[in-house]
Amino acid sequence: MIESQGHCAPQEAGFRRDAVAQARAGRPVVMFLVQDAVALAFPGSDAELDVFQEAGGLLAADGFSLTQRGLEQNTLRDGVKVTGMDEVASWVLDPDANVVWH
Repeated sequence: MIESQGHCAPQEAGFRRDAVAQARAGRPVVMFLVQDAVALAFPGSDAELDVFQEAGGLLAADGFSLTQRGLEQNTLRDGVKVTGMDEVASWVLDPDANVVWH
């Protein structure tokens, strides 16, 4: 799942609730935060993402988006994987993956 919108986007929490439901069902889920959504990679930013991680979901953030916004990687919530588009491309092109972009 690719999240590109921050807190102010309409219906943003529904997308993250879907990610939680998938993780709780035991499915491998990656939530990739890009563009304005990288602000959600910080502790206390979103309770749904806390639950998502607790349910086994992998939370990843785009390194370029973090740098572009002047955000420090060493202050991210525990367990966030900082990555780039090469790895995201491998996730998206995986024939077993179902990609949802918000």
